[in-house]
Amino acid sequence: MKKFFGKKQVMIATLAVALGLAVYLNYYFAQQELPLREDTATNATRYTGDNLGDSQYVNGSATANSETDPTAPASSPYFRQARESRQAAREESLQMLRDLANDVTASQQTVDETAEKIVAVAAAVDQESKIESLIRAKGFEDCVVFIEGENCNVVVQSDGLTPAQTLQISEIVTAQSSVKSENIKISAINS
Repeated sequence: MKKFFGKKQVMIATLAVALGLAVYLNYYFAQQELPLREDTATNATRYTGDNLGDSQYVNGSATANSETDPTAPASSPYFRQARESRQAAREESLQMLRDLANDVTASQQTVDETAEKIVAVAAAVDQESKIESLIRAKGFEDCVVFIEGENCNVVVQSDGLTPAQTLQISEIVTAQSSVKSENIKISAINS
């Protein structure tokens, strides 16, 4: 009698749970407010957290998540909808991969390929989250990142990007992912 749950099926189920956890944590931390305080000496907002390195001066006012702070301005509809669409598409894709991995009639090669795809999706979720956090730490009010294979699309909330800002965003993406600079597309929208 063939085993219903082999080592590889248990590994795939564990990876699927880890991916689900990574997606949840990405969503949870994306909703968190960075600890900011007003610096009266320079009339700027200063990031005072420990996780992103030294303090960074940022032009403009402190922004917060409207879900955790009712007095904070709401996130732009574009960015909110983009994150929701990305999350929904990713969950649908992962569900299809889980179904394929748990199919008892699937070949071992199919199960192995499915496990690799699940790991790749988990890595993309982690990379997108880090990149978005680092871009916001550089002073952009909001951004959303889409990593698909060897390509990356970055959309930032800005009236326009200077060449230095574009280079800064490109360097963040290449440092946090395996995407080459020629495969990065950066767009700015004012919403």
